[in-house]
Amino acid sequence: MSVQGVVFAFTFMMSTFETSNRTMIIIVLVSIVGQYGLVIHEERGAGTELACYGAFLLVMGGVVLHAVRSLEEAEAYKKAFGVAFAKCAEGIEPDSDRLGPRPLSNPYLAQEENESVDFYLAEAARLYEAFQRDVLDVLSDAADPTGEVVTVLSNLKQRKRVLQKMRLDYNGVAAKVKDYLRATFVVTTLEEVCRVWAAVEQLNTQGKLDVLSIKNRFRAGPTSMGYRDINLNIGYAGHVCEIQIQLAAILEIK
Repeated sequence: MSVQGVVFAFTFMMSTFETSNRTMIIIVLVSIVGQYGLVIHEERGAGTELACYGAFLLVMGGVVLHAVRSLEEAEAYKKAFGVAFAKCAEGIEPDSDRLGPRPLSNPYLAQEENESVDFYLAEAARLYEAFQRDVLDVLSDAADPTGEVVTVLSNLKQRKRVLQKMRLDYNGVAAKVKDYLRATFVVTTLEEVCRVWAAVEQLNTQGKLDVLSIKNRFRAGPTSMGYRDINLNIGYAGHVCEIQIQLAAILEIK
């Protein structure tokens, strides 16, 4: 097989994986196995053909089995996410304001300046208590005065995870990481989602934070895995932070 043939086969196989079609994946992999079998026969001769081809079939069989199981697991999660959201959104029209805010894109959003990872980690740690008091506690009290419905989870992003995200998503640029300081509001209904968002809007109007970007997967559609949430990037004291709003029914599946 030529180099071009190998590249074509690999590209076609990866494209097939994206379709989540198990039958097509099996067909593609079996075709590749057959082609490699012919190459082995031509290059090695009859003496080693069966042993090499058999070993190759075992390896590729394992790959196919792993691929099929991974797809089945992904499809099961996607279905569970869909069922959970459909139950929460029953009676609500798509793109309704009852699903939360409209998306707000800000593709060039980043931390101020262009500092190091350690600088942003230290800044997030310095702001953590004030962020908890001035933003998270205020939002929680406004959205849930009883303190019985909304759960707030907050933490600082760990250095190891920051470096991983920089490498995989941001070409090593520390300023592009926007969740050094982050929190999640876990609610049980879409009505509560809207109450949290209304509280965010109020703080924005009061100048206590700036809403910089909004990803609303309740309204704009889920990820390829069927996952939904609202992801807000806000500016607080010159630092870009992240607030997620999540339905408990979806979070339990995740």
